[in-house]
Amino acid sequence: MRNLLFVFLLVASIAQAKTYIIPIEGTIDGPLAVFIERSLDQAEREGASGVVFRVNTPGGRVDAAIRITDRILASTVPTLAVVENAFSAGALISLAAQQIMMLPGSNIGAALPITITPVVGNATAADRKVISALKGKFRAVAEARNRPANIAEAMVDPEAEIRGITTKGEPLTLSAKKAVELKIADAEVPSLRAALEKAGFSSDTQELQPGPQVRVARFLTDPTIAAILLAVGVLGLILEFFTPGTFIPAIIGLTSLGLFFLGGYLAGLSSALTIILLFAGLLLVVFELFVTPGFGIPGLLGLGLIGASIYFTFGDEALQVGSFAIIGLALGLFLILRYLPRGRVARPFVLSSAVEEVAPPKNELESLLGAIGSAITDLRPAGTAQFGDRRVDVVTMGEFIERGQAIRVIQVEGPRVVVRKVEG
Repeated sequence: MRNLLFVFLLVASIAQAKTYIIPIEGTIDGPLAVFIERSLDQAEREGASGVVFRVNTPGGRVDAAIRITDRILASTVPTLAVVENAFSAGALISLAAQQIMMLPGSNIGAALPITITPVVGNATAADRKVISALKGKFRAVAEARNRPANIAEAMVDPEAEIRGITTKGEPLTLSAKKAVELKIADAEVPSLRAALEKAGFSSDTQELQPGPQVRVARFLTDPTIAAILLAVGVLGLILEFFTPGTFIPAIIGLTSLGLFFLGGYLAGLSSALTIILLFAGLLLVVFELFVTPGFGIPGLLGLGLIGASIYFTFGDEALQVGSFAIIGLALGLFLILRYLPRGRVARPFVLSSAVEEVAPPKNELESLLGAIGSAITDLRPAGTAQFGDRRVDVVTMGEFIERGQAIRVIQVEGPRVVVRKVEG
């Protein structure tokens, strides 16, 4: 009697268990990987009868797709991929499910890895090493699910030839009917409900959707948005360095950098290490530019640390993000120098405009040689000084002199007045 009761309760619990539906839509990226991992954790924790992945994606990041694939393979609940379109990374994710059902008009395949040239955006096939690595992953996943490995490999490698199936030079893409015929998919079904019935999953479903955290992370980690945030952040800190006390550039810069790292953190891509690397790199570059002018070890090391921070956050999209950020930073500096040449923010960058504004005639400047005055602005290395009742734009030999310090004119070359700090 006790055993009978146990069996009854077990059957009742299975009948009441829900099927969790997880949409895999849009570009495959880090935030989507986090969402799928958390959704599978929830399904396993709550005893779901199965998990259905509704797949409609053009592909995306390979590292994110592999992360999702490995998690699906490790899942303890039955899994089913219902495919509308599963291209590139989406094909690998679909192959990881225990069952695959194809909807009418659906396709799966076209998984040739590509690289996108920064700025111009040209897409080209990745080198053979990358193709070989991804090809091996497709084979391993297909073998784990008892699907034909040669068909899975042909989705990645355009050089793979299968008589009567593939065309040399093109990665394999299968229609719904062909996918079932070649045993990549288990069946073609008219609807999601039909797929559930055929797979033996509960018709009592619960669809999980990405929350605000995932949506914000996907927006902030978009390569273009991330590059803009990084460029604005660095530009703001540079402007604050030249105009201390205004705080507005610093607030804008720190806010932008904060959003840059927030996206990576929410996506599970950034860590304390990436933040430390970025700020250490920025400090080294500033040191190289303004303390020891030139381009030596500090500058190279700083650029390397910044690049490492971006790479650890964005992986194979790091080059695109970094390139766009450099272009954005250069454009921002150009606009400041071009349209705000006489403003407080831009004046430290443009010595010539300040010289034209307050410099005395050339013969009067020559009389300043040896004169002692005081800096009325910070000299970084350019700024303004007071000699008696004269305000003159001056420049140091590269040293930083704080506002209020006594200075001596050591050289006059045309409109250029060179000064040095008076010691003692």
